[in-house]
Amino acid sequence: MNAPLFKHEAVLLKKILTLLPPSLQNEYTNLNDKTISSTQKKWMLDATFGAGGHTQAILKEYSSVSVIALDCDSSAIEWGKKNIKPHFPKQSLNLIHANFHSYSDLTENCFSLFLKNTGFDIIIVDLGVSSPQLDQAERGFSFYKEGPLDMRMDRTKTFLARDIINSWSETKLTELFYSYGEIYKSARVVKAIIKQRKRASLETTKQLADLIVNTQGWKKKGFHPATPYFLALRLKVNEELKGLKQSLPKMISSLNKNGRIFVLSFHSLEDRIVKNIFKNAHKTEGYNLTKKVILPSREEIKRNPRSRSAKLRVFERI
Repeated sequence: MNAPLFKHEAVLLKKILTLLPPSLQNEYTNLNDKTISSTQKKWMLDATFGAGGHTQAILKEYSSVSVIALDCDSSAIEWGKKNIKPHFPKQSLNLIHANFHSYSDLTENCFSLFLKNTGFDIIIVDLGVSSPQLDQAERGFSFYKEGPLDMRMDRTKTFLARDIINSWSETKLTELFYSYGEIYKSARVVKAIIKQRKRASLETTKQLADLIVNTQGWKKKGFHPATPYFLALRLKVNEELKGLKQSLPKMISSLNKNGRIFVLSFHSLEDRIVKNIFKNAHKTEGYNLTKKVILPSREEIKRNPRSRSAKLRVFERI
Protein backbone atom coordinates (compact mmCIF):
# COMPACT_ATOMS: atom_id res chain seq x y z
CA MET A 1 0.00 0.00 0.00
CA ASN A 2 1.40 3.38 -0.98
CA ALA A 3 1.09 5.33 2.24
CA PRO A 4 2.65 8.77 2.72
CA LEU A 5 5.50 8.71 5.19
CA PHE A 6 5.59 11.28 7.96
CA LYS A 7 8.69 13.40 7.44
CA HIS A 8 10.78 12.01 10.25
CA GLU A 9 14.11 10.33 9.61
CA ALA A 10 14.42 7.14 11.59
CA VAL A 11 18.00 6.43 12.63
CA LEU A 12 19.92 3.83 10.57
CA LEU A 13 16.73 2.98 8.70
CA LYS A 14 18.40 1.92 5.44
CA LYS A 15 20.74 -0.43 7.27
CA ILE A 16 17.88 -1.99 9.22
CA LEU A 17 15.92 -2.56 6.00
CA THR A 18 18.89 -4.42 4.47
CA LEU A 19 19.16 -6.67 7.56
CA LEU A 20 15.52 -7.72 7.86
CA PRO A 21 14.95 -11.51 8.06
CA PRO A 22 15.47 -13.28 4.70
CA SER A 23 11.93 -14.66 4.83
CA LEU A 24 10.67 -11.09 4.76
CA GLN A 25 13.10 -9.79 2.20
CA ASN A 26 12.04 -12.63 -0.13
CA GLU A 27 8.36 -11.77 0.07
CA TYR A 28 8.11 -13.06 -3.48
CA THR A 29 9.96 -16.36 -3.93
CA ASN A 30 10.57 -18.79 -6.77
CA LEU A 31 9.38 -22.37 -6.21
CA ASN A 32 9.75 -24.95 -8.98
CA ASP A 33 10.19 -22.13 -11.51
CA LYS A 34 6.90 -20.57 -10.42
CA THR A 35 6.94 -17.14 -8.81
CA ILE A 36 4.58 -17.08 -5.86
CA SER A 37 3.70 -14.51 -3.23
CA SER A 38 4.44 -15.31 0.39
CA THR A 39 1.14 -14.66 2.12
CA GLN A 40 2.08 -15.92 5.57
CA LYS A 41 1.63 -13.08 8.04
CA LYS A 42 4.78 -11.76 9.70
CA TRP A 43 4.63 -10.04 13.06
CA MET A 44 6.79 -7.13 14.12
CA LEU A 45 7.09 -5.48 17.52
CA ASP A 46 8.06 -1.82 17.57
CA ALA A 47 8.88 -1.57 21.26
CA THR A 48 9.46 2.19 21.19
CA PHE A 49 7.14 3.68 18.56
CA GLY A 50 8.04 7.37 18.97
CA ALA A 51 7.34 9.12 15.67
CA GLY A 52 6.92 5.75 13.94
CA GLY A 53 9.70 6.08 11.38
CA HIS A 54 10.84 2.45 11.35
CA THR A 55 7.29 1.09 11.47
CA GLN A 56 6.07 3.27 8.62
CA ALA A 57 8.93 2.30 6.33
CA ILE A 58 8.50 -1.44 6.91
CA LEU A 59 4.70 -1.39 6.57
CA LYS A 60 5.03 0.59 3.35
CA GLU A 61 7.51 -1.93 1.94
CA TYR A 62 6.03 -5.25 3.11
CA SER A 63 2.32 -6.03 2.86
CA SER A 64 2.72 -9.29 4.81
CA VAL A 65 3.78 -7.50 8.00
CA SER A 66 1.52 -6.58 10.89
CA VAL A 67 2.90 -4.43 13.70
CA ILE A 68 2.28 -4.19 17.42
CA ALA A 69 3.70 -0.80 18.41
CA LEU A 70 4.29 0.20 22.01
CA ASP A 71 5.18 3.50 23.60
CA CYS A 72 5.14 4.53 27.23
CA ASP A 73 4.39 8.09 26.09
CA SER A 74 0.63 8.29 25.52
CA SER A 75 1.01 11.36 23.29
CA ALA A 76 3.07 9.30 20.82
CA ILE A 77 0.35 6.64 20.66
CA GLU A 78 -2.43 9.20 20.20
CA TRP A 79 -0.43 10.98 17.50
CA GLY A 80 0.16 7.68 15.71
CA LYS A 81 -3.53 6.77 15.79
CA LYS A 82 -4.42 10.10 14.22
CA ASN A 83 -1.60 10.59 11.72
CA ILE A 84 -0.18 7.18 10.78
CA LYS A 85 -2.70 4.40 11.37
CA PRO A 86 -5.28 5.72 8.84
CA HIS A 87 -2.76 5.32 6.00
CA PHE A 88 -2.44 1.56 6.43
CA PRO A 89 -4.84 -1.41 6.41
CA LYS A 90 -6.91 -1.53 9.58
CA GLN A 91 -5.31 -4.57 11.24
CA SER A 92 -1.71 -3.95 10.14
CA LEU A 93 -0.85 -1.38 12.84
CA ASN A 94 -1.88 -1.91 16.45
CA LEU A 95 -0.86 0.95 18.75
CA ILE A 96 -0.69 0.33 22.50
CA HIS A 97 0.21 2.64 25.37
CA ALA A 98 2.65 0.46 27.31
CA ASN A 99 6.27 0.27 28.40
CA PHE A 100 8.32 -2.61 26.99
CA HIS A 101 9.89 -2.89 30.46
CA SER A 102 6.74 -4.81 31.46
CA TYR A 103 7.46 -7.44 28.82
CA SER A 104 6.28 -10.47 30.79
CA ASP A 105 2.89 -8.90 31.50
CA LEU A 106 2.55 -7.79 27.89
CA THR A 107 3.33 -11.29 26.63
CA GLU A 108 0.62 -12.79 28.80
CA ASN A 109 -2.08 -10.12 28.68
CA CYS A 110 -1.57 -8.28 25.40
CA PHE A 111 0.48 -10.04 22.74
CA SER A 112 -1.56 -13.24 23.07
CA LEU A 113 -4.58 -11.36 21.69
CA PHE A 114 -2.75 -10.89 18.39
CA LEU A 115 -0.22 -13.71 18.14
CA LYS A 116 -1.75 -17.14 17.70
CA ASN A 117 0.83 -19.79 18.57
CA THR A 118 3.63 -17.72 17.08
CA GLY A 119 6.21 -15.12 18.06
CA PHE A 120 7.73 -12.07 16.43
CA ASP A 121 9.71 -12.08 13.21
CA ILE A 122 11.08 -8.59 13.83
CA ILE A 123 11.59 -6.59 17.01
CA ILE A 124 12.91 -3.03 16.91
CA VAL A 125 13.96 -1.23 20.08
CA ASP A 126 15.03 2.40 19.62
CA LEU A 127 16.34 3.52 23.00
CA GLY A 128 16.74 7.18 22.11
CA VAL A 129 14.55 10.06 23.20
CA SER A 130 12.15 10.83 20.34
CA SER A 131 12.40 14.10 18.44
CA PRO A 132 8.96 15.30 19.63
CA GLN A 133 10.02 14.77 23.24
CA LEU A 134 13.23 16.74 22.73
CA ASP A 135 11.49 19.50 20.80
CA GLN A 136 8.75 20.10 23.37
CA ALA A 137 10.24 22.29 26.09
CA GLU A 138 7.50 21.35 28.54
CA ARG A 139 8.72 17.74 28.60
CA GLY A 140 11.95 18.85 30.30
CA PHE A 141 14.43 16.76 28.28
CA SER A 142 16.34 19.61 26.63
CA PHE A 143 18.88 21.84 28.32
CA TYR A 144 18.61 24.30 25.43
CA LYS A 145 14.95 25.10 26.08
CA GLU A 146 13.32 26.43 29.21
CA GLY A 147 11.00 23.85 30.71
CA PRO A 148 10.18 22.08 33.97
CA LEU A 149 12.65 19.55 35.38
CA ASP A 150 10.38 16.67 34.38
CA MET A 151 11.96 14.12 32.00
CA ARG A 152 9.21 11.52 32.29
CA MET A 153 8.59 9.52 29.15
CA ASP A 154 5.41 8.15 30.72
CA ARG A 155 3.52 11.12 32.13
CA THR A 156 1.26 8.89 34.22
CA LYS A 157 4.24 8.42 36.56
CA THR A 158 4.81 10.88 39.41
CA PHE A 159 8.59 10.73 39.89
CA LEU A 160 10.30 13.73 38.25
CA ALA A 161 13.87 14.91 37.72
CA ARG A 162 13.27 17.84 40.05
CA ASP A 163 12.53 15.35 42.86
CA ILE A 164 16.06 14.01 42.49
CA ILE A 165 17.74 17.40 42.18
CA ASN A 166 15.93 18.95 45.12
CA SER A 167 15.83 16.10 47.64
CA TRP A 168 18.65 13.62 47.10
CA SER A 169 21.70 13.81 49.33
CA GLU A 170 25.13 14.89 48.13
CA THR A 171 26.31 11.28 48.23
CA LYS A 172 23.35 9.95 46.24
CA LEU A 173 23.66 12.67 43.59
CA THR A 174 27.37 11.97 43.20
CA GLU A 175 26.70 8.24 42.82
CA LEU A 176 23.93 8.88 40.29
CA PHE A 177 26.07 11.11 38.09
CA TYR A 178 28.92 8.60 38.25
CA SER A 179 26.84 5.47 37.57
CA TYR A 180 24.40 6.83 35.00
CA GLY A 181 26.27 9.76 33.47
CA GLU A 182 29.82 8.38 33.74
CA ILE A 183 30.87 11.67 35.32
CA TYR A 184 33.97 11.03 37.42
CA LYS A 185 34.32 14.50 38.91
CA SER A 186 30.90 15.91 39.75
CA ALA A 187 31.72 17.24 43.23
CA ARG A 188 31.72 20.93 42.29
CA VAL A 189 28.40 20.69 40.47
CA VAL A 190 26.78 18.64 43.23
CA LYS A 191 27.91 21.13 45.90
CA ALA A 192 26.54 23.98 43.76
CA ILE A 193 23.18 22.17 43.51
CA ILE A 194 23.04 21.67 47.29
CA LYS A 195 23.96 25.32 47.88
CA GLN A 196 21.41 26.63 45.39
CA ARG A 197 18.50 24.56 46.65
CA LYS A 198 19.05 25.89 50.19
CA ARG A 199 18.14 29.30 48.78
CA ALA A 200 15.40 28.13 46.43
CA SER A 201 14.58 24.86 44.72
CA LEU A 202 15.71 24.22 41.16
CA GLU A 203 12.58 23.94 39.04
CA THR A 204 13.56 24.37 35.39
CA THR A 205 15.94 22.86 32.85
CA LYS A 206 17.52 26.24 32.17
CA GLN A 207 18.23 26.81 35.87
CA LEU A 208 20.04 23.49 36.14
CA ALA A 209 21.88 23.81 32.81
CA ASP A 210 23.06 27.36 33.64
CA LEU A 211 24.23 26.22 37.08
CA ILE A 212 26.32 23.43 35.49
CA VAL A 213 27.81 25.79 32.89
CA ASN A 214 28.62 28.44 35.49
CA THR A 215 30.19 25.86 37.80
CA GLN A 216 32.42 23.89 35.43
CA GLY A 217 32.36 25.84 32.17
CA TRP A 218 32.69 24.49 28.63
CA LYS A 219 35.47 21.93 28.29
CA LYS A 220 34.75 20.63 24.81
CA LYS A 221 33.48 22.70 21.90
CA GLY A 222 30.08 21.55 20.69
CA PHE A 223 29.46 19.38 23.76
CA HIS A 224 27.18 21.03 26.29
CA PRO A 225 28.53 20.41 29.82
CA ALA A 226 25.00 19.58 31.04
CA THR A 227 24.70 16.63 28.63
CA PRO A 228 25.84 13.78 30.95
CA TYR A 229 23.96 15.25 33.94
CA PHE A 230 20.68 15.38 32.02
CA LEU A 231 21.33 11.87 30.69
CA ALA A 232 21.81 10.50 34.21
CA LEU A 233 18.61 12.15 35.43
CA ARG A 234 16.59 10.88 32.46
CA LEU A 235 17.86 7.32 32.83
CA LYS A 236 16.98 7.26 36.51
CA VAL A 237 13.57 8.92 36.20
CA ASN A 238 12.53 6.35 33.59
CA GLU A 239 14.56 3.40 34.99
CA GLU A 240 15.77 2.77 31.46
CA LEU A 241 18.81 0.60 32.18
CA LYS A 242 16.97 -1.61 34.65
CA GLY A 243 14.08 -2.09 32.22
CA LEU A 244 16.43 -2.94 29.36
CA LYS A 245 18.30 -5.56 31.40
CA GLN A 246 15.06 -7.24 32.45
CA SER A 247 13.28 -7.17 29.09
CA LEU A 248 15.85 -7.76 26.36
CA PRO A 249 16.47 -11.48 27.13
CA LYS A 250 12.69 -12.05 27.11
CA MET A 251 12.40 -10.30 23.77
CA ILE A 252 15.01 -12.59 22.26
CA SER A 253 13.11 -15.63 23.52
CA SER A 254 9.89 -14.38 21.93
CA LEU A 255 11.38 -14.30 18.42
CA ASN A 256 10.36 -16.91 15.87
CA LYS A 257 13.03 -19.09 14.29
CA ASN A 258 15.25 -16.80 12.17
CA GLY A 259 13.51 -13.78 13.65
CA ARG A 260 15.72 -10.76 14.26
CA ILE A 261 15.89 -8.10 16.96
CA PHE A 262 17.37 -4.67 16.27
CA VAL A 263 18.48 -2.49 19.17
CA LEU A 264 19.50 1.14 18.71
CA SER A 265 21.35 2.63 21.66
CA PHE A 266 22.76 6.11 22.09
CA HIS A 267 25.37 5.88 24.82
CA SER A 268 27.89 3.41 26.17
CA LEU A 269 25.88 2.22 29.18
CA GLU A 270 23.00 1.02 27.02
CA ASP A 271 25.26 -0.43 24.34
CA ARG A 272 27.25 -2.37 26.93
CA ILE A 273 24.08 -3.98 28.26
CA VAL A 274 22.91 -4.92 24.75
CA LYS A 275 26.33 -6.26 23.77
CA ASN A 276 26.59 -8.49 26.85
CA ILE A 277 23.03 -9.84 26.57
CA PHE A 278 23.54 -10.67 22.89
CA LYS A 279 26.87 -12.30 23.73
CA ASN A 280 25.27 -14.53 26.36
CA ALA A 281 22.29 -15.37 24.13
CA HIS A 282 24.69 -16.33 21.33
CA LYS A 283 25.67 -19.39 23.36
CA THR A 284 22.15 -20.82 23.57
CA GLU A 285 19.59 -19.06 21.42
CA GLY A 286 20.99 -17.73 18.19
CA TYR A 287 23.51 -15.72 16.27
CA ASN A 288 24.87 -12.25 16.93
CA LEU A 289 24.79 -10.67 13.47
CA THR A 290 26.72 -7.61 14.62
CA LYS A 291 29.89 -8.66 16.37
CA LYS A 292 31.03 -5.17 15.41
CA VAL A 293 28.54 -2.45 16.21
CA ILE A 294 26.95 -0.62 13.25
CA LEU A 295 27.35 3.15 13.22
CA PRO A 296 25.66 5.81 11.07
CA SER A 297 27.53 7.06 8.02
CA ARG A 298 28.96 10.56 7.78
CA GLU A 299 26.21 11.38 5.30
CA GLU A 300 23.48 10.33 7.74
CA ILE A 301 25.04 12.28 10.60
CA LYS A 302 25.27 15.37 8.42
CA ARG A 303 21.66 14.94 7.33
CA ASN A 304 20.39 13.99 10.79
CA PRO A 305 22.73 15.23 13.57
CA ARG A 306 20.72 13.40 16.24
CA SER A 307 21.98 10.10 14.80
CA ARG A 308 25.62 10.86 15.59
CA SER A 309 25.82 8.78 18.77
CA ALA A 310 23.65 5.89 17.54
CA LYS A 311 24.84 2.28 17.74
CA LEU A 312 22.96 -0.63 16.18
CA ARG A 313 23.25 -4.27 17.18
CA VAL A 314 21.27 -7.12 15.59
CA PHE A 315 20.58 -10.65 16.85
CA GLU A 316 18.99 -13.55 14.98
CA ARG A 317 17.29 -16.36 16.86
CA ILE A 318 18.17 -19.81 15.55
